[in-house]
Amino acid sequence: MSSADSLAAVTVRAIRATDLGHMREFVQHLSRHSAYLRLLSPRTPTEDEMRHSTDVDGEHEFALVAMVVEGDGERQVGVARYVKEPEGGAAEFAIVLADDWQGRGLGRELLTQLVDAAARHGVRRLFGVTLSENRAMVALARKLGFRTRRSPESAMLMVVERELDPDM
Repeated sequence: MSSADSLAAVTVRAIRATDLGHMREFVQHLSRHSAYLRLLSPRTPTEDEMRHSTDVDGEHEFALVAMVVEGDGERQVGVARYVKEPEGGAAEFAIVLADDWQGRGLGRELLTQLVDAAARHGVRRLFGVTLSENRAMVALARKLGFRTRRSPESAMLMVVERELDPDM
């Protein structure tokens, strides 16, 4: 199955509060490595954090979820979100994919749609922080026009950022 074929089976939509169960299962099935790359630590999100991550207001923060049909139900295979900074038109983003969906083009699709949504919602600069060792994320960001630089706080961290065109 090609990358395009597998992506055809994915539904990308705005996350809903009713996705909490899917989010719980998604987080539980991430490998320790994938969870570490996303959270920048070995910790697991709390129930409150997961609830907050699915119950977004759409104005201050926005999230997309990638779902596939499996058996009699759906399975979450990815999530991308941004949270606006209080001032200045910037928003911080994050993205994570299920291990079995990495390297198949889903990250590019989610981040592309997130960039478009951010621009439509008035975000002028989108940025993210990732571990320097997360080469896949750094490469994806560069492919999508993000600049990359070492974080001034730690050589272990990279900042990826992109100016957005509100007319996108």
